[in-house]
Amino acid sequence: RCNLLWSAPKTLMIGWVDTVRICVIRKRSPVELQTRDVTEYLVDPVYTFQTDYYISGLGPLDDQLVLLGVPKECDAETGKAQRPVLSVADYKDCEFCELSTDSLNIRGYEEYSCNDYYLDMLIEENRFFIVSPKDIVIASPYDIDDRVNWLTKHGRFEKAITVLEEIGGKTMKHSVVTVGVQYLDHLLAEHLYEEAAILCARICKNDKVLWENQILKFAEVNQLRTISPYVPKTQEQALSPQIYELIFYEYLKVDPHGFLKIVQEWNPTLYKSGVIVNKVLEHLLTTEVDKNIYLEALALLYCYQ
Repeated sequence: RCNLLWSAPKTLMIGWVDTVRICVIRKRSPVELQTRDVTEYLVDPVYTFQTDYYISGLGPLDDQLVLLGVPKECDAETGKAQRPVLSVADYKDCEFCELSTDSLNIRGYEEYSCNDYYLDMLIEENRFFIVSPKDIVIASPYDIDDRVNWLTKHGRFEKAITVLEEIGGKTMKHSVVTVGVQYLDHLLAEHLYEEAAILCARICKNDKVLWENQILKFAEVNQLRTISPYVPKTQEQALSPQIYELIFYEYLKVDPHGFLKIVQEWNPTLYKSGVIVNKVLEHLLTTEVDKNIYLEALALLYCYQ
C-alpha cells in the first residue's frame, strides 16, 4: 500500500514498500515557463531513502520523521512475521539516520503483514495512533516525566532526582521531593539507613512537615540515631519538640554515651527538658548499667530547666 501524507501545505511524504520519498511542490521559474510547454507547478523529490522494513505508515515529528513498518525478514524460529516497529529518523542533509526504533507489542502480530497496520496522527499535538486489527496504540514524544517514570520504575532513583534537579526541581507530575520520598522508602526497605538519612537532609531542606513525616519512618525501624546528625537544630528550622524527644528516648534505651552527647550538644530550647528528665528517672529505676553517665546527663538537664 502506498502511504501519502501532506506534512505541510507544499510538502508531500510518500512511503511505498521500503522507500520513503519527501517531495516539495514548487513553482517553476519564469525561464522554465517561457522555454518549455510545462505546468506552472512541479513535484520536486528532495529526499529519497530506503528502510530495512516494509512501510505501513509515516508522518512528521517536528523536523524529523516517524515511520511504522514491519521487518522484511520473518522470525527465524517461527517463520512468521515479526513485531511491527516504530522508528524516529532524521532525514535532513541528504542523510537518513534512525534515532530510535521500538518494537511494538501488538496482539496477533504474527499473522499480520504491513498492510494490516495503519498510522494516523494529530500533527499539532505530536500524537500518533498505531492501528491494527485488534489494537490501537497511542504514541507521543518521550518527555521528562516519561524519563523519570522509567528511571524510578527501574530503581534508578538517584538519576531521576538528578534529571529533575537539572530542570529546576519539578515537572507537572514529578518533583525532587516526591521521587526523593520514593527513594527514601526504598533505602529504608533495603536497610540502607545511612544513605536514607543523607537523602532525607537533601530532599527535606527547610520543609518542617516533610522532615517530621520522614523522621517518623526512621522511628518505625529504630533508626532515629542514624538520622539524628542530620536533623535541623537551629531555632529558625526547629521541628516539633516531640520529634527531638523521640530521638532522646531511643538513645536513652540503647546508647547511653550517645544520649549524654546530645544532651551536651543540643540546644535545650528544641525540646522540653522536664519531659526528658522524667524519662531518665524512669530508666534509672530499671537499669544498673552506665548509671554514672545517665546521672551526668540528668544533672545537665536539671541545669537547663
